[in-house]
Amino acid sequence: MGGEEALAIGVLCGLAAASPEEAIIAAVNHSGDSDSTGSITGNIVGALYGCDALPDRWVQRVELRDVIKTLANDLALVVGGNADSGALWDRYPGH
Repeated sequence: MGGEEALAIGVLCGLAAASPEEAIIAAVNHSGDSDSTGSITGNIVGALYGCDALPDRWVQRVELRDVIKTLANDLALVVGGNADSGALWDRYPGH
């Protein structure tokens, strides 16, 4: 399976399923490159619905989830122009 097929399956699962959980389950249970399609679908439903839409039993098993959430929130603040540069410098010191 090529990248374009994985993307197509990920988009289909993300948009056609009744819930984020159903979308990801469909993506990882097809007969092709399920790890790639699951990852793509997870990113799509995450962007559409946010982390809170994912089953808590899945979220709790993600290693370094607090670090990932902090990075994502900081990135959103930077992109939105609302970042506190002092707080960011303290959290991510440069050289």
